[in-house]
Amino acid sequence: MAVNLSYPKNRDAGAKLATVAFTDTTAKELFVLPKGAVIIGIYVIGAANSGAVTSAVLNVGTTLATPVEYMTNFDVKSAVTGEGYNPAGAAAVGSAMATPLTADKMVYGKYTGVGGSDSGTWTIKVEYFVTGPQETL
Repeated sequence: MAVNLSYPKNRDAGAKLATVAFTDTTAKELFVLPKGAVIIGIYVIGAANSGAVTSAVLNVGTTLATPVEYMTNFDVKSAVTGEGYNPAGAAAVGSAMATPLTADKMVYGKYTGVGGSDSGTWTIKVEYFVTGPQETL
């Protein structure tokens, strides 16, 4: 007796985590997302920047020089967004979400502080699932 399988299959979420510190003012490699990965969440985990800077932001993306394709100018100076476990919210790039990657992608992170001394280290968490062969969303 043949068993009919339903499609699409259940898609279990995975996650990649890496740290970005106030010293990472040049983009650094965080991790690789595999071909077929579909980003479903980006989070920043850590404490608010307690330095004297007037602004402090994190960027995450696939371009080494200016990584902004996944998260742009996430405020880590504010106690509201820089403290604890926070979704990227408005800093997330909507067009990067729920779109399968066509190839493996290196993901970079970068910190930018303006106006004084800096401090802090933050964990970037990207949640994703991978589509199966010939599957679409």
